[in-house]
Amino acid sequence: MKNSIIKGAILTALLIGGLAHIYAEECIPTVSDALGPYYVSGMPVLENLNRFGKPGEPLLVKGRILSATSRNGVAARIEVWQTDGEGRYYPEGNGRRTGYLDSQLDMRGTVLSDAAGNFSFNTVVPSNYGSRPPHIHYRISAPGYRLLITQHYIHTRNNNAGGPCRGARLISGNEGRQFPAPDIYLRPIN
Repeated sequence: MKNSIIKGAILTALLIGGLAHIYAEECIPTVSDALGPYYVSGMPVLENLNRFGKPGEPLLVKGRILSATSRNGVAARIEVWQTDGEGRYYPEGNGRRTGYLDSQLDMRGTVLSDAAGNFSFNTVVPSNYGSRPPHIHYRISAPGYRLLITQHYIHTRNNNAGGPCRGARLISGNEGRQFPAPDIYLRPIN
């Protein structure tokens, strides 16, 4: 009986591992989106997007930027923007940073991934924006890779927008609420 339990556990692990591989292949490269709304270029590198204390539950976002071909980490520049906890963008407009007062720019910034592709930033849990489910916008650039504009969606009981490739549920950890961002896969230029 013990041997059949061990064989069953091994078979289950192989099956799950195989399915994880299939799932990963479906997510590579990461799907791109339209740029809008409310992209503002030239934002500084920040660790906390909520510079001016906008409403919302504090959130730590952690993720990885990887090569779609080698699966190695990629050092990248990640421009991020999102709503606050009440569904508002700051500003509700597009353009360059120089076109706004600093006090008008919040819930947005630039984050850098390290050589292993890891990135993290503090923010708040975004809220719905109109009929759109909670999401975070990304504009990702890295030398040797194609520019990627994409989004991550926060899954709730009633919403699984973005599927498993671009969405996840929030978790509670030692550092408070966290969003384990799905891996983002960039396509090489060549």
